This record gives sequence, C-alpha cells and structure tokens, in this order.
Amino acid sequence: MKFRPPFPHALPDPKSLGYPVAVETYAMRLRSFYNSRATWHRRFFRLSGITVIVVGASLPLLATLDFPGTKLAVSVAGVVVAGVTALRAFYRWDQSWILLRNTERAITEAWWDWHGDLDNTANGDSAPDPRQIEVTREFARKLIDIRKREADSFFADLAFPAHNVHDRNGNARDQARVPGTNPEKK
Repeated sequence: MKFRPPFPHALPDPKSLGYPVAVETYAMRLRSFYNSRATWHRRFFRLSGITVIVVGASLPLLATLDFPGTKLAVSVAGVVVAGVTALRAFYRWDQSWILLRNTERAITEAWWDWHGDLDNTANGDSAPDPRQIEVTREFARKLIDIRKREADSFFADLAFPAHNVHDRNGNARDQARVPGTNPEKK
C-alpha cells in the first residue's frame, strides 16, 4: 500500500480541469489519504497490541528458564513491552484509527451527497450551469469543514502545558510577566 499525501505537489488546477473536476479530484485525494492512514493506524494498533501481549506473556516463562543470557532476555523483553506500550500511548493509534476512518466516511458521504445534488441540477448540457457550480462550492466548503473538525477533534484531547500563574504559596504572580496572559488594569 502506497502512502500519498493529499497534496502531492499542488492542488488540482480548476482552470485546466474545470472547477467541478478539480474539486472532485481533491476530494478523492483526501478520501484516499484518510483511508490509507486509517489502515496504517489500524495495523500499528493491532501489531503493537499483539506484541505487548505475546512478549509480556512470555516474561514469566523467560524468568524461570535457566540458560546463558536469561537476564538479558528478560531485560530485552521488558524493554520491548515498555517501549511498545509507550509508543501506543504516545501515538494513540486506536483513537487516530477511529478518527481517520470517521473522516474518510464523512468525505465519502459528502461526495455521494454532492453527486446527488449535481444530478438534481443537471440541465442536459455539457457545460456546468451556475447551480452546479454553487453545489460544487458547497461541497468544497464541506470538505474543508470536515478536515477542520478532524484536526479540532485530534488536538482537543492533547494536553498542552499551561503557565502557572501562582507562586509556591498559591498567591497570584505578577501576570504582566507571564506569557500568554493579559493582566487587567485597575
């Protein structure tokens, strides 16, 4: 499976392709991108889970065996379990898998809705009429909104360090010197 970012070099050119075709090309790139990423996150989540289970379950067996390098084998197994567990927590492959798959589904649903709306505005001519262009603009806006919601959802769960505006005794510090705060004037 090839990984392709949604913007290989540039956005599709509406002047050469026509606006509806350019928007659809963009939508299909996004859909493919989210599908690919969701697939990889699913694989990482499952493989890391299996690794933790198998290596973790083998630790008691390794600890009871007597062979040269027993201590090293137990240590390596412990490091593998700890490392893979930390990677799972850091990358949140399970949550990302769900988020990416839901985003891919939302793009697919918007694409189907757009095609239904286009069919309702068809006039029989090969040239797009203004209603088709407006329906396509709305589809493009919906794609951008879907991506924004995906990013907002992803970053909503991340904890960012906050500035402590209190000293050790719980008293308010001089907020004029604390970055990111706006002290009120009295």
